[in-house]
Amino acid sequence: MKRRYVNATLFLLIVLATAFGGLYLGQHFMPKPHVHQIQSASSWHQILHDKLHITPEQDVRLEEIERHYRQRRQYLEEQMRLTNMELAEAIKADKSFSPKVQAATDKIHHAMGELQKATLEHLFEMRPILTDEQNRKLEQMVTDALYEQK
Repeated sequence: MKRRYVNATLFLLIVLATAFGGLYLGQHFMPKPHVHQIQSASSWHQILHDKLHITPEQDVRLEEIERHYRQRRQYLEEQMRLTNMELAEAIKADKSFSPKVQAATDKIHHAMGELQKATLEHLFEMRPILTDEQNRKLEQMVTDALYEQK
């Protein structure tokens, strides 16, 4: 009977060590998501302007929309960074999938969802300024990008 408890304890310690080892490797050796998102957003913006052949007049009209989106995106990316830190602290403190860990995870998912909504709102705000052909290209680019994500 005693041996069963020793084996169960050893098994749990191995599982925990593996989980925290994976977490450590992911946090220290994988690219930071918010850096990648910023680069993707700025390169996506450039591609968007290049492929849609935005005219100087359209560019002037789009500037306020772009400025507002940049501010909103930066705010939401900062929220995700802060909630990732909150999650890391909760994991360190609780060492289980506690209510604090769940709450931090929910906050991250909320911020990610808000960023996706802000991006879509931004794209739809652009539509009245674009020509029909530009709107068709924009829609195709967005749907292609969504289908490519796995």
